[in-house]
Amino acid sequence: ILSDVIIAVLIVAVIILAYPRVFKKDKFIDIRDSDGRISIAVMPFENQTGDTLYNVWQGGFQNLLITTLSNSKELSVRQYQAVNKVLEDKKNVNIASLTPSFASELAQKLETKTLILGNILKAGNKVRVNALLVDAETEEIYKTYQVSGETEDDIFAMADSLSGLIKNYIEIKKYTDQNNFPLIRGIYFTNSSEAFKYYMHGIDAFTDLEMQTAVEWFSKAIETDSAFINPYVFITYAYQLLGKNRQSKYWCKKAYSKRDDLPVEEKLIINTLNAYFFETPYEEIRYLKQLIDIDDLNPQYWHQLGFAHYKLFEYEDAISSWEQVFEIHEKWGTDYRNPFIYFLMGDAYHKTNDHKKEAELLELGINIFPEAMLIIHYQAICAFSQGEIEKGNNLLSEYKSLRRNILHCTEAMISSDIGAIYSSANLFDEAENYYRNAIQVEPENLLWLNNFAWFLIDNEINVNEGLDLLEIILKRYPEYCPSLDSKG
Repeated sequence: ILSDVIIAVLIVAVIILAYPRVFKKDKFIDIRDSDGRISIAVMPFENQTGDTLYNVWQGGFQNLLITTLSNSKELSVRQYQAVNKVLEDKKNVNIASLTPSFASELAQKLETKTLILGNILKAGNKVRVNALLVDAETEEIYKTYQVSGETEDDIFAMADSLSGLIKNYIEIKKYTDQNNFPLIRGIYFTNSSEAFKYYMHGIDAFTDLEMQTAVEWFSKAIETDSAFINPYVFITYAYQLLGKNRQSKYWCKKAYSKRDDLPVEEKLIINTLNAYFFETPYEEIRYLKQLIDIDDLNPQYWHQLGFAHYKLFEYEDAISSWEQVFEIHEKWGTDYRNPFIYFLMGDAYHKTNDHKKEAELLELGINIFPEAMLIIHYQAICAFSQGEIEKGNNLLSEYKSLRRNILHCTEAMISSDIGAIYSSANLFDEAENYYRNAIQVEPENLLWLNNFAWFLIDNEINVNEGLDLLEIILKRYPEYCPSLDSKG
């Protein structure tokens, strides 16, 4: 039925670019000041040009960087005088000796755990500045940077460029670390914190099912950084959920057109997206297996592979793929925070008559996502199909309340969905009553008519009545795709 199609869209939309390569905590959590800002000390940049005329820029570039970075609200930058006073107190110090190990001693005196170390190089007419963002305590390098110029005159522009790169990285990192939701902690490719903010606003709207708002935010992210691939992917699904299939496919094609500029892994991600819209689950499986060959500890890829098998009704293969997701997270000591796997895998267990595992998995999911309506939906199916009528009725009451009060669904929509629950539990009399009620409440709604026709035909309850309903719909709307599908 069409509601299943919508669910399928949401499932894929949530899992695309949805999980990091390694599920890590906030790298910067231990280096923030009490006000939440990250304290940073910029060391003098070592002159490695071989030209003593550049010695002046050892402190000069340091000073420029301190000045430009001080404009960031996310950073607390130790000032030039304080840094160099500490250096003066260290006798016989030269710039070349500022290794990460030695610099950590300086960081303690400056009451900071984060350092910027760098050097200035020259090759022909090119001037290049390298910089490292370093945890002074562990000597872990968070990020490396490189900026170039033609002459010494470009030093000021190079300092502006480098500070912009560092600020954007810190700001984007702060947003991703503050939000543990998998959509935010995914793979992303932008150096623009502004584009990333727009993307995040879009994600917030998307997860609240405010699709028109999501489209507007994703559009702004793309306008700000046209190379940022994530908003292309999500605007594709937002348009599809708005029922605007033409725009959805347009944005899928736009994302696909950018694949040649992406690294191999990200190119395969876009190929998988394109296969979802324009090919078959078989192509999706082929691309996903290539992604797993690259990174077999990425739960996102295993999840997508499970879903591709699920769409082909290959439930054993789907379960096998999804089991890999839970094995990975067991190694990491974390929960898999994507609600869709719990009811999808639960349904696969249901289809293979493993009701014990079905119930256990759905219970695990609802403990992690207490108000996940789709998990409750499948819990009710599980309960009713096992003869646990009282439990099923309690779940239905909770389900109705959430649908009515959170999603503000109409009574007809709720009634049709409950019909689907009873139908999946093979309680056809109850299902038929709810389907008929949805049609009675909203007789002009084609979706409820089509859902009921599908139910009557698919379960061989009254094939002729189902076909008659489809004929009524198709006589009025000859190109209404869901009913053409149902009739077929």
